[in-house]
Amino acid sequence: MAATNDLSKGAQTAEDVLTRFYAAERVYMASPAEKRDFTDLAHTLSPDVHIHQSPDMPYGGEYKGHEGFLKWSEAMATCFDRMEVSDRQVLHNGNEVVVTSTLRIRVRKSGEELVDPLIQWVKVDRDAGTIKEIRPFYWNVRGINEALGRGMYGQ
Repeated sequence: MAATNDLSKGAQTAEDVLTRFYAAERVYMASPAEKRDFTDLAHTLSPDVHIHQSPDMPYGGEYKGHEGFLKWSEAMATCFDRMEVSDRQVLHNGNEVVVTSTLRIRVRKSGEELVDPLIQWVKVDRDAGTIKEIRPFYWNVRGINEALGRGMYGQ
């Protein structure tokens, strides 16, 4: 997959779509539960968005639609109060994107910070400016589970 700039009239770049998503996600994750507002984040997502989370993660599973995304993001925000995706390298071919990046997360209960590589395979709808599918690949699943007080497989 090569980096391309083949834009249709009116279409956003894949990177534009992702930048809006990451900004909204960062604000949502940092908010206390009683103040989280899904509105801005929802505007970056297709109504039929599909998230595939590793079964080894504390919030592993398949999440579909805005309701599913909200369920996943609530589970993740319960674990972490800071999440930042930085040093992004976006490789795209139309609406399919691979993002290599650095993930910085802070455990909500302990304040422990983890910084590791993250790769995401993302499908976007550039015309709508939304994300349709996300499949993240975490570098340090064991470290995340240990920081959350879980064994490797949730034990």
